[in-house]
Amino acid sequence: MIIKRADVSRSKIIACLVSLSMMLAILITGSAKPSLAQNCQYWVASTGSNSNPGTSSQPWATMSYAAATVPDNHCTVWFKSGLYVGLNEPERRFSTPTTFKAVVPYTAVFENNSIVLELDGNRHMIFDGFVFRHSGPGASEYVVIGGRSSDGWLEHITFRNNIFHDSYDNDLLKLHNGSRFITVENNIFFNQGDNEQHMDVNSVTDVIIQDNIFFQDFAGSSRAPYNTKSFIVVKDSNEGEDGLLGSERVILRRNIFMNWEADPGESFLKIGNDGKPYHEAKDVQIENNLFIGNVNNETDTILGVRGSKDVTFVNNTIAGNLPSDSYAFRVEILESNPRNENIFFYNNIWSDPTGTMGDDFSNGNSADTISAELENNLYWNGGSSIPSGEFFSPMNDDAHRIVANPLLNTNQNNLILPRWQGSAFPSGNTTIRQEFLRLVEQYGSIPANSPAVGEADSAYTPADDILGNPRDAASDLGAYEVSVGPANPVPVVTVVGPGKMGISWHTHEAATGMVEYNTSPGNYTQTASSPAFTTHHYFVLSGLTLGERYYFRINNTFQDNETYQSGEYTFVVQTAFYLPIAVRQ
Repeated sequence: MIIKRADVSRSKIIACLVSLSMMLAILITGSAKPSLAQNCQYWVASTGSNSNPGTSSQPWATMSYAAATVPDNHCTVWFKSGLYVGLNEPERRFSTPTTFKAVVPYTAVFENNSIVLELDGNRHMIFDGFVFRHSGPGASEYVVIGGRSSDGWLEHITFRNNIFHDSYDNDLLKLHNGSRFITVENNIFFNQGDNEQHMDVNSVTDVIIQDNIFFQDFAGSSRAPYNTKSFIVVKDSNEGEDGLLGSERVILRRNIFMNWEADPGESFLKIGNDGKPYHEAKDVQIENNLFIGNVNNETDTILGVRGSKDVTFVNNTIAGNLPSDSYAFRVEILESNPRNENIFFYNNIWSDPTGTMGDDFSNGNSADTISAELENNLYWNGGSSIPSGEFFSPMNDDAHRIVANPLLNTNQNNLILPRWQGSAFPSGNTTIRQEFLRLVEQYGSIPANSPAVGEADSAYTPADDILGNPRDAASDLGAYEVSVGPANPVPVVTVVGPGKMGISWHTHEAATGMVEYNTSPGNYTQTASSPAFTTHHYFVLSGLTLGERYYFRINNTFQDNETYQSGEYTFVVQTAFYLPIAVRQ
């Protein structure tokens, strides 16, 4: 039985249009108001004292004390650069979003020889700009773990712009036992513990994992490769102990996975795992992700599905040499699992330029699944034939297949891993977002003459691409949309930190970018620029004066030497994270 779900796609598109309309109203009217957090600020330092009042000059010493003490009033707790050693247990259920944020991203380092951060039934907390890690060999348990407590769900939690790395025993981040409304975005994860994952998403609902970078680099941490598992597993191991039976409504979108060094019998992503007598994962959307096969280490497959229901794998790009048992996916049941239901693969690119996809494109017994579909994908095996598969064979089962070279960058030998070096990444970039954009443009972008352009089935296409750019009416296969960005782009301004504002915009073609700005209208004496050709432009303006109004315009130079210069925009320097604003003069 084949089921197509165009109704789901249309509802998602409508929701996106509503969201875009709301943001457009903000951009035009300038009615977005800064959060109350700018009037409620406290500070923590590794050299501080919990007997202090929590001011910038007399900061507190620990996250746990700050969480217990800060008012419940949209507050921001700033963490100064330093090493914070020990367990952090911020026991608080806030009624308003409360932000815990590094003053200088990635320089407030939280380290322990066991659990670094433990969340039990917390509510409305945002963690932004930290490094979470184990202290070294011999450390035990998880790096960060969160779940329900007797006080209630772990809910409305955001991990944004953090670096999670080097667990020596278990997962880097475990969300389990009654966690809901969790967002994990714009983070870097690398090097989990033996026989474990980067993320264990276990008995949860309403979790969004987006805009992150996942990789392994054990040698870079002076560690031998471990017998580790998947980057992410979504499942339910506890058989209803927390009131849930199966993880539900989990979105994995706009992430990068690369540099595989785990067990050759494991998959990059695993949906369902433990052989339970119920669907361990339900309503899982996997979209706009980039999987880079830049190493020769063997894997079982990219996606493993076991005992799950309503799983959609759409507009993803799989690129590179991935020695594997099955290049694309394995769909099966284990032990007491019920049969899988509604497993769909649409609008993806599977491209191995080396011509070594192997003997099987997919594995699994189709009799173990009720309703599945492989439709409208692009396949490339370096000019060699596309292999057949046990579960699906592209040349037989994909009626609207395209077999062609997508023209992705095939030179992955010199891929620079995004390991933070104290003040910058090895590439010279200074933010996770810049690293994300670099990797996507280098290894996930397709040119305008790619056979993937304009070939996606719009019934299933997400509203945006891997960079968050809106897709065209005739959208492209894979994670990257070529014709994105308006002819006259509108900049978005966000708060980066004290005295720092970020300005970003998209262009329809690759171009260099520049921001001109100052505190007087029409008098742009300061600039920030980049010579790199890209469709996504992002600049951090530093040394700004709090409360001061700045005026700016954006500039682009395209590869054919055509130029674009915007009109004048303005913003006021704030200290809190809130909806983006850029007001046109």
